[in-house]
Amino acid sequence: MSRPDPHSFADLDQGRVSALDLDLAVDFATSRILGKATLHLAAPAGGPLDLDTRDLDVAAVRAADGSDLVFELGDPDPVLGTPLRVDLPAGAESFTVEYATSPEASALQWLEPAQTAGGEHPYLFSQCQAIHARSVIPCQDSPLARFTFDARITVPEALTVVMAAAPGEAGAGAAPGTRTFSFAMPQAIPPYLFALAVGNLVSQDLGPRSRVYTEPEMLEKSAWEFADVDKMLLAAEEIFGPYLWDRFDFLVMPPSFPYGGMENPRLTFLTPTLLAGDRSLVNVLAHELAHSWTGNLVTNATMDDFWLNEGFTVWAERRILEKLEGLEAKSLAAAIGRNGLMSAIESFGADSPFTRLQTDSAGSDPDEFYSLVPYEKGFLFVALLEETVGREKFDLFVKKYIETFSFKSITTAQFEEFLNAELPGVPAGIDAEGWIRGEGLPANSPAFTSARLESLEGQAKTWSDGARPDVAAAKEWTPEDWLIFLQALPQTLSPEDCAWLDGEFALTGQGNSEILCSWLSMALNSGYEPVYDRVRSFLGQVGRMKYLKPLYQALYGQEKSRALAKEIFEANKDSYHPIARGGIERILGG
Repeated sequence: MSRPDPHSFADLDQGRVSALDLDLAVDFATSRILGKATLHLAAPAGGPLDLDTRDLDVAAVRAADGSDLVFELGDPDPVLGTPLRVDLPAGAESFTVEYATSPEASALQWLEPAQTAGGEHPYLFSQCQAIHARSVIPCQDSPLARFTFDARITVPEALTVVMAAAPGEAGAGAAPGTRTFSFAMPQAIPPYLFALAVGNLVSQDLGPRSRVYTEPEMLEKSAWEFADVDKMLLAAEEIFGPYLWDRFDFLVMPPSFPYGGMENPRLTFLTPTLLAGDRSLVNVLAHELAHSWTGNLVTNATMDDFWLNEGFTVWAERRILEKLEGLEAKSLAAAIGRNGLMSAIESFGADSPFTRLQTDSAGSDPDEFYSLVPYEKGFLFVALLEETVGREKFDLFVKKYIETFSFKSITTAQFEEFLNAELPGVPAGIDAEGWIRGEGLPANSPAFTSARLESLEGQAKTWSDGARPDVAAAKEWTPEDWLIFLQALPQTLSPEDCAWLDGEFALTGQGNSEILCSWLSMALNSGYEPVYDRVRSFLGQVGRMKYLKPLYQALYGQEKSRALAKEIFEANKDSYHPIARGGIERILGG
């Protein structure tokens, strides 16, 4: 038995699924997706074939001629789900699984009308990263098992389906009062990039290759916020080469979406917390766009190689930012990221194996060790490579790397082999081994500085000496300025200091979620009770884990607010995505 991915039951020597045909119906009454998945094999196979499932109700498995096949659901594993073993006849090229998802499917969130912007129609969306595709479709749920697909999705006729795929025709469904939407994904994707959403959705074109989808109530604001997407796309192509996914459309999600963005090809998902009204948070869109090359084209083979996706993508995102807004903007973004990295390392412990770039996570749930380490430590490693060999040479290296491994899923060892061949001597010279397999942050990590950054951090460092920023000048600060300043302040202040900051700058009333979360976390760590009502309302309005986790940690970390943390969670847990809900439950002690 050969299982190359510790987070999948798939034995790719048994056979490899290369394409799916899906015929699915969305049932909001029971919170289930029902239908058939026909799995096509890359080469004829026979004998046992193991698939990944999680809480799927498998009714039947049939051969291409319609005859029943023997199948067995194994013992469920708390991390991996339940293996589905199908006994294939010799020379089988395809087979069909008839199944239904569970109302508790870990990838799916079912929203009542009251949880949407319009308040009239229900909503469904998926989030399959890291290993949740198995709760929606029976599959070899590993990035190594890329597949193409065609899909037909039937929903109530008042609703619209969108997928991370090319849309086809929409017409009346077989059942009265339904519509069926068709889609095709001709490029092979890893399972975690499988994505769909159903709701009252409309769209607006932003450019020849880009379109924003969202609920009608959010369309104008979303289109304005992301109006410069074509500039990002053109800048990215200059750096990384042609965009190979045809279109870069995106969907602004309901508030319960657990991430800032998800780079589903052809249809990126974005949190509505990016709608700051001043375009100050659109760098998240640049990040998801950059994934079109680093992550979606060149993909990590397993979650132990996740840094290959995220480290390169943060580097690419900041190259786009530098090209559009200048070196200082990149320096500020890198400083904010480094602060987050150091907090993550402190949280794990500097000697934790989860502070390594390449991890050994067999037996661990990827959602439990998800952090900024692969993002920001990975970025610093890639930036160090660029700094060492020079930009011109490194850009040629990156383009060759992408061309060589496009539509492939690779391991860290494969990357290292390519790196040593293309840039001989460089890995040893910068201690790449220490970066990749060592804990903590190496001493030779690159530093990003600017006069603005030094000024802001300098003002924060004199806070304990009684110095305060000039109020009039600070009121003109950008959101990035405020993040740098707040992160550089002591994270535990006196009630008087908290009151001064809030009184002068109205931080509790901030509309920028990044600034608000940073401020509320500091205030909670300081035991500053006047923010409790704002924390309660904010945690009832957002589902993004970047905000939920630090705020619940801060609440639960203070004895006097521990009961409040549990009370707020009980009041809002049903509105959080299952991935986010599980993460908060771990913070609150199960």
